[in-house]
Amino acid sequence: MPQNKETAKMKTHDYGKYAPTYAELGMDGPNYLAFRDIPKLIQKHAKGMEALDYGCGAGRSTRFLKDLGLHVVGVDISQDMLEQAVSRDRSTSYYNIQSEQLPFESERFDIVFSSFVFLEISTKKEIEKIFLEMMRVLRRDGVIIVITSSMDVYKGNWIGFKYDFPENNRDIQSGETFKLQFQGTEIILYDYLWTDEDYKQILDRLGLRIVEHHKPLGYDTDPVEWLDEKKVSPVAIYIIKKVQKRTKH
Repeated sequence: MPQNKETAKMKTHDYGKYAPTYAELGMDGPNYLAFRDIPKLIQKHAKGMEALDYGCGAGRSTRFLKDLGLHVVGVDISQDMLEQAVSRDRSTSYYNIQSEQLPFESERFDIVFSSFVFLEISTKKEIEKIFLEMMRVLRRDGVIIVITSSMDVYKGNWIGFKYDFPENNRDIQSGETFKLQFQGTEIILYDYLWTDEDYKQILDRLGLRIVEHHKPLGYDTDPVEWLDEKKVSPVAIYIIKKVQKRTKH
């Protein structure tokens, strides 16, 4: 189903308007599930300490990585969001960038981290360009970690996020948007749906591979009273590495 004209013209993410609210969001509630397993995944797949937070927003994810002991720099396309990040952490370097353009030398980072960025990208072509730039600044044995929404996110009943809108009452296709609201806030967004197959095809073309596709579920032992999160994950975490070419002997 094609997007209606109203949704197509809408600003999907109003960074200037919502930046102060974003800055107050913590790692509890729904965000707890997205980040809970990241320390173990980093320990399992990453080797170095130099990290780039691509699409750092108001710096929540950057501070999270920094608390893990990593040496982190953050980049984002929104100056409004970066101002919020700097106001909360003046000891970290933050850079305002254009999409898919990074001001760093090649093979600078051991980890390129990106949380809830690709669901804001409107075309596969731009997604591919971003991955290509991530790949450029990533060291040979480095890892890209992407947190995004799962393909089932708009169908579930989740803690913290509302997806029960008439606009979502359809079979949403790859590249189409769906509406969501952060519970308890005025933040309303329109995210793009990109499928597991979309990511796989893009990464294959670039010489990248998914080494782990993690779908975290809510546990009874978590400090959150989960709803559908205990049965199906609203989150998809991709662990991505460069395809290593075999040398001839």
